Amino acid sequence: MSLRDELLGRVAPTPRGYTLLVPPDWGRFVADDSGRDELVSLLRARFLEVHRPELFGQARAAVHQQWESLRQRGAIEIYMPVVPPVEGGTPMSIVTVPWIAQGPFAEDVQRRANGAAVETLDAGDDSSVYRWETEREGRGATEGVFAREICYVRPFPGETPQRGILVMASVVHPGIAEAGPALDGFTALADAVASTLVWRFE
Repeated sequence: MSLRDELLGRVAPTPRGYTLLVPPDWGRFVADDSGRDELVSLLRARFLEVHRPELFGQARAAVHQQWESLRQRGAIEIYMPVVPPVEGGTPMSIVTVPWIAQGPFAEDVQRRANGAAVETLDAGDDSSVYRWETEREGRGATEGVFAREICYVRPFPGETPQRGILVMASVVHPGIAEAGPALDGFTALADAVASTLVWRFE
């Protein structure tokens, strides 16, 4: 693919980035050292504000562990609530990760969904979004805690894309029955956020 082919309309242009809209009380952090340090500084200020500095060390260790996991997955960004809630909270985060297909795109998604039921949704721009859900149970220190992972894979424009992006929302909950309608509400929020993804071409 060349720039000349793109300008002449022979092939679909390659996105240079994306935009994803999240609620106003959420923050966006690049999955590198600067993003990690930004979140750690924010948490430090929060714990000092509520006079609980002894909890900061645990939170900092958890962030460093999470960032190492993001680094291993090649994550781009992570989004999460950062403003203390007046009532309740939103126990979820959203991560974006590059997707490189090994073979035909749709078949690659089905294979990597590991048996989960994959929906093919209309993205509204003559392309598709592949969506599936999984439930995971914590182990060790997080035993008894569950996470619903909602995955959305959006291929780059074009007839035979090989690349795209994975938007993965993770909702922590005590169990499907225990969480009740709140879990459905958080799932709907994840769907709404994922639907705002728009490619940038400049």
